[in-house]
Amino acid sequence: MMTLMLAGLLAGCERFRHETYTCPYNAIGLHELIINDDKAGADLTVIEIDDEYSIPIGSISEDQMMASNTEMVLMLNRKTGRLNITMGTRTVFMTCEKTIFTM
Repeated sequence: MMTLMLAGLLAGCERFRHETYTCPYNAIGLHELIINDDKAGADLTVIEIDDEYSIPIGSISEDQMMASNTEMVLMLNRKTGRLNITMGTRTVFMTCEKTIFTM
């Protein structure tokens, strides 16, 4: 009985979570967004066709994530993968495919 309880508790524990949003071809060259730590202040990894960099996450919930730097503001619906990117006066919308890897 104790073994079953312990196995059930361990099954619910996540030691590592890798949440990836793979985006379709787009004019700004964005390829993927990667969330490894879903807390405000953690870094969002942005992978473009020819570059990779981090942007601090400003706010994050189960449904939404917002991250920004001096060049862009990213608003992501974590449920649907719908992404809104604003760069200056230009706004781009796309839907990215979400995959989650946990250990």
